[in-house]
Amino acid sequence: MKELFDPNGHLTDDAFGALLRDEPLDEMERLEISEHLSFCDRCVERYAALLDGSELLSPPEPVAPPVFRRIRERARKLFVNKYATAAAAACFAIMFWNIGLFNVDVQNDHGKILDALANGAATFSERTTQFTDNLSETLDKILQSLKIERGSQHEKE
Repeated sequence: MKELFDPNGHLTDDAFGALLRDEPLDEMERLEISEHLSFCDRCVERYAALLDGSELLSPPEPVAPPVFRRIRERARKLFVNKYATAAAAACFAIMFWNIGLFNVDVQNDHGKILDALANGAATFSERTTQFTDNLSETLDKILQSLKIERGSQHEKE
């Protein structure tokens, strides 16, 4: 059995040799060495100096370009999702404003503002229903005019 520790409690050359040559160590020896390296700066420095001359492994292809590409794609998606939603909401608000959905006439000679608001809400509801019906009909017409042949391109390839 190899001596892993010297009388001062530090790792011996045999221990460092076993680590560097990947010699088989039992579970207890590996735990003792790793625990010692976790708190002994002197042994960590010696181990690092011994490893300094060894050849480091490099990946077969660079890792940075694909990682940066994925980061850029995610940033682009976040940007598009964030601002496209805001732009669509603004477009709908402008469209609703222009077709008169937000026009509520609250000026009343008799001061019956509540009645005017109720009438305005009913008008708003009617206009919204009319708008959604028109939009639904238009989308139905568009979808009917398009001939979607499912899978025809994939079967040819």
